[in-house]
Amino acid sequence: MSDQNSRQDWLTFALDVLIKKGPEHLKITPLCELKGVTKGSFYHHFKNRAVFIDSLMDHWYQTTTQGFIDQVDATLPTLKRLQALDRIINSHSIEAEHHIRAWALKEPSIRLHLEKIDRQRQSYLAECYQEIGLSPQQANDVALIAYSSFLGMAQIYPTPSSEEVERVTNMAMKALLPNLFE
Repeated sequence: MSDQNSRQDWLTFALDVLIKKGPEHLKITPLCELKGVTKGSFYHHFKNRAVFIDSLMDHWYQTTTQGFIDQVDATLPTLKRLQALDRIINSHSIEAEHHIRAWALKEPSIRLHLEKIDRQRQSYLAECYQEIGLSPQQANDVALIAYSSFLGMAQIYPTPSSEEVERVTNMAMKALLPNLFE
């Protein structure tokens, strides 16, 4: 099987289709037509559409959320790790995020995946904030504020530049955690 029809290629292709054409094209027949392959190529990797969608959401999580976290040097102090994570996120296109969130408004199974991913992201942030001395409740609250800020800035048009996002994020962290920046 060629690399162009590997499981990984199908998932990467599907995210691109989601961004360019929308979730209605993430059905077996339209995907195969767009890819120029038979349904057998699809079924070689995925038992059915539900398995495909689960795989797609896992792929998105692994390449963005977990992939971004894995790029951060774990030996850095916690605050530096959080800043490095912000820079990594800002240096990548997160356009699929918009489309997946819009899709979740209409598709309950996508909403379930998104709820899980949002909890995982907030949990990672809360763990970091606990490492720098916040109580569990404070850490959860700051994680919610930081994550909401990230999602909110991603929705603004025109999208803030990487420099603006970094500057505003640093300003917010200094306001929320003044003792760390004395």
